[in-house]
Amino acid sequence: MLGIAAALGSAAAWALGAVLFKRLSVTASPMALTLSKGVISLVLLAAVLPFVAAGDLSRRELLLLVGSGVLGIAAGDTLFFAALSCLSPHVCIVYMMLGQVVTAVAACVFLGERHPLAVWAGLGLVMSGVYLVLRSSLEKEGEAGQTRLRGALFGLCAVLCMSASYIIARPALDSVSTLWATFIRLAAGTAVMALLGLVTGSVRGWLQPFRRAAGALPLVRATLVVTFGGFWLSMVAMKYAGVVVANTLGSLEPMFVLPFTWFLLRERIRGIEVVGTVTAVVGVLVVTLLNG
Repeated sequence: MLGIAAALGSAAAWALGAVLFKRLSVTASPMALTLSKGVISLVLLAAVLPFVAAGDLSRRELLLLVGSGVLGIAAGDTLFFAALSCLSPHVCIVYMMLGQVVTAVAACVFLGERHPLAVWAGLGLVMSGVYLVLRSSLEKEGEAGQTRLRGALFGLCAVLCMSASYIIARPALDSVSTLWATFIRLAAGTAVMALLGLVTGSVRGWLQPFRRAAGALPLVRATLVVTFGGFWLSMVAMKYAGVVVANTLGSLEPMFVLPFTWFLLRERIRGIEVVGTVTAVVGVLVVTLLNG
């Protein structure tokens, strides 16, 4: 029961985190959110790293994790926050499920993995569900419609970067602790963002929204939710419920983001978006269970 509760809590935390960061995206740039979240997460993770064995970390695996962090954190997270500033958290979360499709195809091409026909059918359901949700979002005309189209493009680029970063990191995860791998990836991505900010002289402007408690506290709260509520609970779920159950229940994240988006942001959810969400979730469940 502990593992199941942790898996559901993790899915809910990731969904809640997306809604909280949506609020922050109104006043802070995507670069500011990536850098600030990275710094806070590194501090939080550093507090627990001494209690976790790193595993066997070779130079090759370190380079893979660093490269994965630059692509997945510095580029992927920034693009995700850019998409989040243009789209509803619900649309973004469902859109990110396309990563299942991209990762599966990339794993076949670059890692030599083979998937049964049923898995590809599940991926087809994911694509169908994402299409329904995205089409509903893009139906608005005028400036709002153009903004959503821009968000969709940012989201697609985010999916590609995150999926590629996962493919790069996967060989290193067999011998390195998940927590340490996360810390290395996060450190690499955050360092790149800090360097970019220093070179362009943008750091002060990026951090301006967080210099007062009114801006800093919501950022810390959102980061705590995704770091410990999302990531840590997912680790607890894997330990006590197993990888298959943890990943399966974690796939329910889009179902949690629906009520959060309605209740906290007061955004209207259309029926077609609910249908698309359920379709995408069913597709992910099929893929997760068959690959488990």
